[in-house]
Amino acid sequence: MIDSIKQKLEKLNPIKPTSLKKAGVFIGILYHDEFIENPEVIFTQRSAKVSTHSGEVSFPGGKWEEGDKDLYETSLRESNEEINLNINDVTYLGSLNYLISKHKIEVNPYIGLVTKKQNFIDNDEIAHTFTVPLDFLINNAREHNIERKNTNVIVPSWVYNDQTIWGLTALITADFINTCFDKVIKADLDIIREQYDY
Repeated sequence: MIDSIKQKLEKLNPIKPTSLKKAGVFIGILYHDEFIENPEVIFTQRSAKVSTHSGEVSFPGGKWEEGDKDLYETSLRESNEEINLNINDVTYLGSLNYLISKHKIEVNPYIGLVTKKQNFIDNDEIAHTFTVPLDFLINNAREHNIERKNTNVIVPSWVYNDQTIWGLTALITADFINTCFDKVIKADLDIIREQYDY
């Protein structure tokens, strides 16, 4: 699995960066002990205390800050701050092309294996950290038709236990699954990237 994901991510043609403010998010795959046979992906639910996306499911991560070497480092720094991820336990696999958030932030996803058991501790920005089996994400996407700028677009979602993965996080998840595991979860990512408003 690891070599296959790396090879597929290396083949991606990077999109030219925008002039927008940038953020890095971390798609962490639990890959140790029992998770080697059944990997799970880390998600967070944002707390009511944050000014944007409160209550929504997201990947750990955040905006680039001066001092960050690159956006991958941003994603790890923010993951450490938000959920106490031990960044020394992460094996980097690669990155996906960015998507633009509804707040006009260029969100760049980075994928890594988490190779040791973690003691997740949520900071004030996070209400809850949870994981979803990779197999569930691959096989249980729901499709929705919505209208964006007079164009019908398909977006996915997942419902796992009492959590709904929707919006930008669901689009990133679909891109991750389709790119790394040769699946076809319907998501009009190219249209959404062109419109820069999701």
